[in-house]
Amino acid sequence: MSLIDKAVSHFSSKAKREIHVPEWDVTLYSKNLTMDDRAKWLARADGDTTDYMVYAVIFGLVDGKDQSVFDVGDKMKLRQSVDPDIVQRLASFVLNVSSGEEEIEKN
Repeated sequence: MSLIDKAVSHFSSKAKREIHVPEWDVTLYSKNLTMDDRAKWLARADGDTTDYMVYAVIFGLVDGKDQSVFDVGDKMKLRQSVDPDIVQRLASFVLNVSSGEEEIEKN
């Protein structure tokens, strides 16, 4: 098996990650993102970091049945009417950004 085949196989077998949002009493899941996914969101955000995070939440989160939980029509509400700390937490989860706290707990 070639290296690229091993890399593709590894990505295909990655487990779905989950996060519980206690404030909303819901468990959400993150899609396994490709470089293409991230590039599309970056292009769509046109350099706006907040938009990039909101797109990560919109396009990266699914429910237990792999159905999207948000759509583009929710963008303004996510930007203006939802707790920004939760939006940021969810975006970091989707983008798989580890916090220092998680790293400290592992050590």
